[in-house]
Amino acid sequence: NALAILAENMELQRALEKRQKENFICYQVGDVFLPFVERLEAYLEYCANQPYSMHFLDAEKRSNSKLVDFLDKTDRRPECRKLGVQHFLTRPPTRLARYPLVLKAVLKYTPAGHPDRETIPYVVERIEAMLNRINTETGKAQNRLRLYKVDEKLMCTASDRNDLCLIDEQRKLVRDSQLRKRGGNDSSVIQVLLLDHMLLMCKVKTDSRTGEEKYTIYKHPIPLQLLTICYPDDPSSMRPRMAARRDSSANQAQGGAGSLATTLGTVPTAAGNKLAAATATAGGTVSAGGNGSGAAAHPRPTIISIDHSDSQRDKYTHGLQITHLGRRGFTVTLYANKLADRQQWHQCIEQQQLELMERNRKFELVPVACQFPAGIRVNTADAYDQGRCVVIGTDRGLYVGVVGKPRSFQLLSHLRHDRVFQIEIHERLNVLAMIADKDRNLYVYPLDQLMASTPNSKHGAKIKALHSHVSFFRFGQYQDLDILCSVKSTTLSNQTIIHVYKPVMSNQKSRSLGRFLSLGGESTADSWKSIKECYIAAESTSLHFLRSRLCVGCSRGFEIVDLATMNTQSLLDPADTSLGFINRRDTSHPIALFRVHDGQFLLCYDEFAFYVNRNGQRAQSNWRINWVGTPTSFKFEYPYILAFDSQFIEVYHVETGIMVQVIITGYCTSLSPNKPNVNLCVTSPSPTQSQEVLRIQHLLAKDPL
Repeated sequence: NALAILAENMELQRALEKRQKENFICYQVGDVFLPFVERLEAYLEYCANQPYSMHFLDAEKRSNSKLVDFLDKTDRRPECRKLGVQHFLTRPPTRLARYPLVLKAVLKYTPAGHPDRETIPYVVERIEAMLNRINTETGKAQNRLRLYKVDEKLMCTASDRNDLCLIDEQRKLVRDSQLRKRGGNDSSVIQVLLLDHMLLMCKVKTDSRTGEEKYTIYKHPIPLQLLTICYPDDPSSMRPRMAARRDSSANQAQGGAGSLATTLGTVPTAAGNKLAAATATAGGTVSAGGNGSGAAAHPRPTIISIDHSDSQRDKYTHGLQITHLGRRGFTVTLYANKLADRQQWHQCIEQQQLELMERNRKFELVPVACQFPAGIRVNTADAYDQGRCVVIGTDRGLYVGVVGKPRSFQLLSHLRHDRVFQIEIHERLNVLAMIADKDRNLYVYPLDQLMASTPNSKHGAKIKALHSHVSFFRFGQYQDLDILCSVKSTTLSNQTIIHVYKPVMSNQKSRSLGRFLSLGGESTADSWKSIKECYIAAESTSLHFLRSRLCVGCSRGFEIVDLATMNTQSLLDPADTSLGFINRRDTSHPIALFRVHDGQFLLCYDEFAFYVNRNGQRAQSNWRINWVGTPTSFKFEYPYILAFDSQFIEVYHVETGIMVQVIITGYCTSLSPNKPNVNLCVTSPSPTQSQEVLRIQHLLAKDPL
């Protein structure tokens, strides 16, 4: 639209010349510019397309010798003053940028009360607003042009090109430069491109026929949500990107939970400081110092001294270790020429990750308890009293406390169990069941016994175990009857024995847990009676309750158990050919089952998830989630499914099957995989560092505190 620019400027020129002819000394000039500043849209269109015009002009000059000769002859003409065509193409935006400078100078010498005192500031404001829009649109155009050039050079599969979406209107190229594949003087050059959603690493090759640069993918593109970065010579520079972690200041406003992100001291016990002595023996203290996950939310600035010596200036020796998380992940180390370049890459990637995570954030991690040292491994946890209190099972026994008050957690030393593997609280029955001790015994305690104050009390002694060598257990309902299922699986004999117990109730008044609130139940299960026992010829890993049957996840898949007849059958319909992808995979293991819609169930394996109907046939045949990681447990909170990998949590929308969030946590384990409404997990930067118990909370959910 160069002619539109020319027309606007000619009209402005005629208006200025007319004003000049009226009087040798112009009394007023601002009113001349008023119509001009209302018609600046032509500049926006011209300047926004200027990067493209320059690009296509250069491309045409490389292939059109006649155009080159014409431009050379034109440059030598007196009217051009030996200036190239690029100079004239940039004249409109540069001329527009000079008007505010001239008008501000005029305004400086304009007396008060003069009409230009009102018109000139308005004109300057409109022109500067247009210049800002021009800068924004020009930047977008330059970004699209850079991506267009990359797309032209890139040689890759259609799948990789679709994942990158380089020609998408919203795509951004944040940073690109060349790094080396190895240190020293090796000439293996890798072109690294940081997009707004992925990191792309390419080898640079030159086309032997045309001499043009071409890019071939060196490593599979890494989504920024699944990327970690650190310096090989400084492993502490790798910080878990827990963008979903609640800010410590918010926790302080909720009654002191913010102290979890700083220093907590030692965990108090109900019987004194026994834990402190035990921890000292194990060589650890309960604190949030070091490189705990609390430091991840506010990373410390890294101060780098740059070596300007000649021996280091021309060598790529400053390593940057990039890790792609997930089952198909990898680790690669690239080398920068300068320390400053390496630092800029590190900062740009982390900043882009934070922006992406904040934009997609659906869940946050809220600290609920004190930090535990590596010597006291946290294995399981459960909540009660509407989530206000938490019981934590560790290798040293049980701890109980109030959420958000880390110093309230106490070791229940009167419950004499050395190691707790699993706990589950049934509030309606007022009981706590646990698998504990070396023989993995199953115990069921009255819930008020958690706060028995002395070992000599009625409940101080260890009660008799219901069963031993228990793999796991579940509370549930069968035909409106509360039951407890104890599962014993053996790998060698490849079989599972399920013992079903029902409670024997006794009426009691409501009981108090002291400062851990009170339980208002009218009855409690004082004992348990075995009512059923069934066998499955496969090793089982999960148990789920349907309306009138059990569903067991085992090495053969999901099996349905009818407790009335003790018959078993496969959940999946063997005649459904759309389920053939499961039969062809001997390595996939069933983990969880969730009722999502009426008559539809979401089956979660360690590789994928899909829907089936109540007849075991595939539902929504085009819908399937393929997990990025290797999840070991799941949590369902409609409309989201959370998959727990050992290093991150991936969140998907169950209606669309699209990944909406990834929370990189370091070493992570779900502590309550069997409880539908309890989302507790433990995280640690490494197995040798302190652990923190967190609650995974939806941003729109009501905080129990």
